[in-house]
Amino acid sequence: MSNIITSIPALPKIEDYKSPQVVLIMDHIRRALDTTPGFEEFCLFAREYPRCYRFHLDGAKFRLRTMHKTLSVIHEELAERASTSTDNCFELSVWSHDVSQLYWDFESYLSEVNVALDLLARVVGPAFKQESPPSFNRLCKQSHEHVLLDLFRSAKRRWVDRLKDYRDCFMHYTPVDSRPIVSLRRYKTGWELYAMLPVNPNVRDMFGFRYSRRIELMRYAIATYKHMHSFDRTIAKAIRGLYRSGSFPVRKDHLFFVGSRTR
Repeated sequence: MSNIITSIPALPKIEDYKSPQVVLIMDHIRRALDTTPGFEEFCLFAREYPRCYRFHLDGAKFRLRTMHKTLSVIHEELAERASTSTDNCFELSVWSHDVSQLYWDFESYLSEVNVALDLLARVVGPAFKQESPPSFNRLCKQSHEHVLLDLFRSAKRRWVDRLKDYRDCFMHYTPVDSRPIVSLRRYKTGWELYAMLPVNPNVRDMFGFRYSRRIELMRYAIATYKHMHSFDRTIAKAIRGLYRSGSFPVRKDHLFFVGSRTR
């Protein structure tokens, strides 16, 4: 097989994370308080809702791995085409069912991470005296100061806003394209695999999207996964510190009911 295949970089790897640290610290705290009178509701909450959070993080991991597997198939197909091409080509593209599946899974991936963030906002609720909103964005809008709120707001600015921009655009307004493609492009530095992802999702119009070599679907998805797990570790560390200082949980009752929806 031609050397052109070996000159095409492999897909970026997905780091394998163990159980979310927030789940582990909440398990530690609830076990320590399990026989303490008055903490019955908190201990039940601390057992169940972190597991809901983990359920959706696992869902995000599943979608990410499915995307990676699908893109690997596309990668091999394009590399094979490049190796047998007699033209001095600079770009090869494919539009297929595999490409469509890649984008279906990407939209599901964004939703899973978004749900995990909302559930994490609910998991940290016992840290506040007053009832806190079970939503990431609404929690960040709280006016009072708290170490956990500072961490949530920082994540919101650094990477969560962008995630929610993509999620809202693709879920409510438009897919990335009517015929999304994956391309193998040749630059002076070598070949690169590119799954299109707009740099400006807030235009919410596929005909207004702009694209850049620096923003690529798989690299973005893996970077978001790393951000999510780094955020998980940071929140777990903060909860551990609050617990050791006697500041968690502050609220141990009325943790489950968030109101019923009516139409």
